Amino acid sequence: MKGTTVLKGFIILLAFVFIVHQGVSAFYKPIKTETAVYYKAADGLNITGLIIRNEALVTSSGGGVLHFTVGDGNRVAKDGVIANIYDSESASITLSRIDTVNAKIADIEEMLSYNDLEAADLDMINAKTEKCLNNLIVSAACGDYNNFSDYSEALLSSLNRRQAAMGETADFSAQLNALKSELSSLSSSLPAAKGTVKAAQSGYFVSKVDGYEKALNCDNLDGITPEYLNGIKAEETGSDVIGKIVSDYEWYIAAQMTINESLNYKEGDSLTVYTSVKSYPKLPVTVKKINISETSSSAVVLFACNEMNSELASMRSGPMTVVKKEYDGLKVSKNALRVVDSKRGVYVLTGMQVKFVEVNVLFSNDSYMICEKQSADDSVLRLYDEVIVKGKNLYDGKIIS
Repeated sequence: MKGTTVLKGFIILLAFVFIVHQGVSAFYKPIKTETAVYYKAADGLNITGLIIRNEALVTSSGGGVLHFTVGDGNRVAKDGVIANIYDSESASITLSRIDTVNAKIADIEEMLSYNDLEAADLDMINAKTEKCLNNLIVSAACGDYNNFSDYSEALLSSLNRRQAAMGETADFSAQLNALKSELSSLSSSLPAAKGTVKAAQSGYFVSKVDGYEKALNCDNLDGITPEYLNGIKAEETGSDVIGKIVSDYEWYIAAQMTINESLNYKEGDSLTVYTSVKSYPKLPVTVKKINISETSSSAVVLFACNEMNSELASMRSGPMTVVKKEYDGLKVSKNALRVVDSKRGVYVLTGMQVKFVEVNVLFSNDSYMICEKQSADDSVLRLYDEVIVKGKNLYDGKIIS
């Protein structure tokens, strides 16, 4: 009887040990791995870039109502008409309606030109229709009712184009004739403009001014020092200012930085600046000048650029990254780096076996490193290898159970 009790106790103990062992095996991992993936990294300095360019204020002191013929951010030639001046608001309203009617006429005439189903790019038309619908939904959801009408018109136009491309075009002749009749009536009722506003130089017309047009120009680049930038203030502009012309010639990005950071650059260096501008996420620049502060503790580096568009023309400052060099290769946690027999490498897990492979580190920061992507043999790090980032008593050939 006593022997049976002891046997039962031993069996219970054995079962308990087994359960504990299984639990530990399930939750305890002697090593931790991460997958080596392809990655691009940039060795750069984060800055707040301040835009310096030649800008000419556009004024109108003739009175009356302005009707702009150039859209905000659009390019204008020297002596080109920016706006016409009318005596009353009704003339500007009539002109806006004329623009709308002309756009509708052009839209219908283009739709009617879709007479070849095979030549029509239905995938592109469907994608545009989906985009128009998404814009309308987002506009309604966000309460952006200012653009709701435009998005509705764009969706209707896109749907009509789709019908035309599929040979299901309705009869638009009555609508087209009505629009042409309305256009004729509007044109005959439009009074003559009593004046115009013209561009004094070529460039991009921007309707908003910020008061830094005179303080931040290209006439005295040597004077753009840390002290100068810290002391400038926006100037008030007169009520007659209706916008500005932004020059499309060479302009500059000013970046304040420490004196040690400025030592990484020299005049003439060709670099790349990453921006938050959707139309220009990367800008090719050249180091134009490095102006050191009076205390020699900081500096302003001026990067010259020749690229320009409407989005850049409207920008004064923003977060940027000045990139000296870009790297691409296999991204691995910095914790994985080991030195074995004076060779730098990482341990990878192949099946249940640990293997040491050498790596050539191209770039590293506090958290990860970029390793050169070499040939795909077993002696080097390969794409999608399971790299050991945490583990003890590792050695080449070790079996992990």
